[in-house]
Amino acid sequence: MAMKSNKRFAKLRRYGIAIVAAIAGVGGVAGNLGSIVDLWDKVTGSSASVSGEALPSVDIGGTWQGEVTYDWGDKHTETFVFRLEDNEVIGTASFLQAKRGILDGKMSGDKLTFVTRTQERLGDEPWKEVEHRYRGTVSQDEIRFILQTVGGYSSHVPVEFVAKRVSK
Repeated sequence: MAMKSNKRFAKLRRYGIAIVAAIAGVGGVAGNLGSIVDLWDKVTGSSASVSGEALPSVDIGGTWQGEVTYDWGDKHTETFVFRLEDNEVIGTASFLQAKRGILDGKMSGDKLTFVTRTQERLGDEPWKEVEHRYRGTVSQDEIRFILQTVGGYSSHVPVEFVAKRVSK
């Protein structure tokens, strides 16, 4: 129900922005679309997404931890620190217990995606970049993740694990 309301509001917001833009253009008001969107947000008190993506349905802000058993058998407690700005996810995710910056973090509804990067080396071979792609489904204080690691010297199968919120 809330999701339908969010989509309806986002649609109304898009139409409202178009109307304000048309009035601004006809009236000769100087400015750009960004300032019109800011004005609309001030008038309506909203910051709904106009990109067509669903707004996050759960606040993931805070610290999360999960036990991850990697495909080569090692098990580590990994820590995730998230901050949400509209649909953008910012923060850190540990890999082998070392903090990594989150790249391309997004949240739509209850779906969370982000990437981290590391490098690996095999003997005297040159360093190769490794990308860790996380996909998660959030429900209250739990995130069910699938981690896919690509690149580097090894091939990996997807790893599934659950992270639980430890603080907000």
